[in-house]
Amino acid sequence: MAADKRSVIHACRSPGRQGGFIITIELILITSILIIGSLVGLAAIRDALFKHYMTQQSRELVVEDANGRALGEVFDVDEHDAPRILYFDRSQPPVVSRALIGIRDDRFSSREPLYYATANCSGDPCLKSASDEATDSRDIAGDVNAGSVSYLHALQGGPVYAIGPGEPAALPGFLYRGTPQQCPFSGRDVQSRWISQKVIAGTPCETFTLEEQQNPPADTSCLLSTGVLDLCTPPPGTVAQDDILTNYLGPVDALVDATLGTVNALPTCSLLGVCVPEVEVGTLYCPVGTQLQEDGDLVTALVRSLFDQLRATTDLGLIEPLLQEVTNLLPGTLECSAEGGFQLAESVPSAENPSDNALEGLAAPFQLRSPGSAGNVWFRTSPDGEGR
Repeated sequence: MAADKRSVIHACRSPGRQGGFIITIELILITSILIIGSLVGLAAIRDALFKHYMTQQSRELVVEDANGRALGEVFDVDEHDAPRILYFDRSQPPVVSRALIGIRDDRFSSREPLYYATANCSGDPCLKSASDEATDSRDIAGDVNAGSVSYLHALQGGPVYAIGPGEPAALPGFLYRGTPQQCPFSGRDVQSRWISQKVIAGTPCETFTLEEQQNPPADTSCLLSTGVLDLCTPPPGTVAQDDILTNYLGPVDALVDATLGTVNALPTCSLLGVCVPEVEVGTLYCPVGTQLQEDGDLVTALVRSLFDQLRATTDLGLIEPLLQEVTNLLPGTLECSAEGGFQLAESVPSAENPSDNALEGLAAPFQLRSPGSAGNVWFRTSPDGEGR
């Protein structure tokens, strides 16, 4: 009998027995607490995030038109406390450009004006390819550092945007952008401009000609070439006018040779050996956004300035007054003009209907949407059958 019991015990302890563990009440309790706690925590996080979103939304300022259509969230305000919104132009993929549009009670506004060859701001609109301090730093009253200088378009490398008159009514205005096409008229033909930033009753169309602006003088510090590369440092904020000078090198060289022949034919050169040395034309510079103004006296003005630089940098002794007397007879001035840099403007199409302007159909008066109040009361809404 004892041998039979030992055989049974040995069979129970055989290597083929089944392994496992015992689920206790404590393990079930701990697991339930962890799962329920996680669900409660996730729900609390969800509620906190939703309340934060609702609170943030209640503080947002949104501009609406007269029909309650939202124009956009307020990005900032201009110097007149008019709210401005960011418009994303997606009509030229893959580039997405942004334009800042000011919203007033009855119109849209922008920093950049539009220019016209008519006196009533009608016809083909044009705008400047890039604004800068040198040519756009004067406002409509002539005050310095108050004009339509805008860096947004230059920084994002996209087209320039401006608000112009709408159709058929002038207000509240349409959105236009610059194109690579050249303006069909020159700066001398400008008769009016639509400067939407102007605070005025009625339409902001004013009579305007570029002659009203002062033309800055050209910088001639590098006009006399020394033959040494990079010896003359160009002034900051200027652009070389080599493309224009190249067209006048022939007449300038001929007049330089004639002037040298006149001065060096005097006894001071033949008897005393005091002669004017050979000169070589370098380059001159104009402020960014302007170009060298071409007129009938450009050649003589270049030669006079060339010899003025020679007299200022070279000791000519007795011949210096004689050279000055000869060059003083050469007329003309070297000025930079803001007449260049205009490009044709086109209407920005609407995302909904490309045949309409982006701002067409928005009715004044415009107003700010009153912010809602965020509370702690939950309103449960049943699904509408469309998956919402």
